[in-house]
Amino acid sequence: MNAVVIGVGNEYRRDDGIGPAVAARVADVRGPGVRVVITDGEPARLLDAWTGTDVTVVVDAVVVRDPSPGRVHRLTVDALPEGQAVPSSHGMGIPEAVELARALNRLPGRLVFYTVEIGDTGYGTGLSAPVAAAVGPVTAAVLRELSVSE
Repeated sequence: MNAVVIGVGNEYRRDDGIGPAVAARVADVRGPGVRVVITDGEPARLLDAWTGTDVTVVVDAVVVRDPSPGRVHRLTVDALPEGQAVPSSHGMGIPEAVELARALNRLPGRLVFYTVEIGDTGYGTGLSAPVAAAVGPVTAAVLRELSVSE
């Protein structure tokens, strides 16, 4: 299998570091053929990371109106109609990368997103307790995604 796990976020903005935290855990236990990338979510970097992969799993923080920090959402790109954005805590990045990949025919074989609702994006390191509690379950979910072959 040719797979990549992409942790999107900024570990110096508290809960926005959930993507890199999960990616670091996956890096410790990943199997052969699985790369781990940590990025800020800039579209060109995302396309470079996932182009040509069989499976790509992206983990990112999401800001919602009435957050329940630590709540996890799973989305697949196939479930989204064209033009519909993938939720993210970043103003520009994942939604634009998905649309660009569609236009350029550079989507991976399977693209899955795990987003975690966050509450604290202040300056500093360390996840809030509810978001930190999501790291283990999200890591386990990502590893299950990697064990599924299509």
